[in-house]
Amino acid sequence: MNKERFNNLVFILFIILIIFFSVVAFSLSLKPISLATTVDKINDYYNGLYSNIVNQIILGLIAILIFALAIYLIQKRSHYNTLNLSVTQKTSFGEVKISLNSLKNLSLKVLKKMVEIKEIRPLISLVKTGGINIDLHLTLKQDVSIPELSEKIQKSLKEYLLETSGIEAKEIKIHIDKILYENIEK
Repeated sequence: MNKERFNNLVFILFIILIIFFSVVAFSLSLKPISLATTVDKINDYYNGLYSNIVNQIILGLIAILIFALAIYLIQKRSHYNTLNLSVTQKTSFGEVKISLNSLKNLSLKVLKKMVEIKEIRPLISLVKTGGINIDLHLTLKQDVSIPELSEKIQKSLKEYLLETSGIEAKEIKIHIDKILYENIEK
């Protein structure tokens, strides 16, 4: 089962659960049967559940499944929102939307040309006033002048993004996560 089908199945299961509980709550509000009768039936069912350890285990697993589905959907929702963000540029002919993923790829193109950098992990976020902020998490090779490299990265990245996309990088933060040293043999 591919990831998209799994996500759809989880979403459908959660929607079915929500519909079920909504129908129960709505039917109780219309009073087709009395609340006391409903509570008695729930108590009978509840007492029947605890008569067997297998029923208790199944009920616990169902509760864990519902909780896991809710957490999974919340995570998917937040991940989905960050993937679909884009910067809108107004032109005389209309508007152009550039996704944050495209801006990330443009940033990687510039940074991969710099031989001092071993690994790159850019994080791009929108600024409410327009433009973007970039957080670069880098792994550098040994014996690199960090101040010089940082200035070079910030300047070239800012110029390239403005030239190619028309989007201004308001702030470029550089995080040096690791410096790789070659093994020195004596």
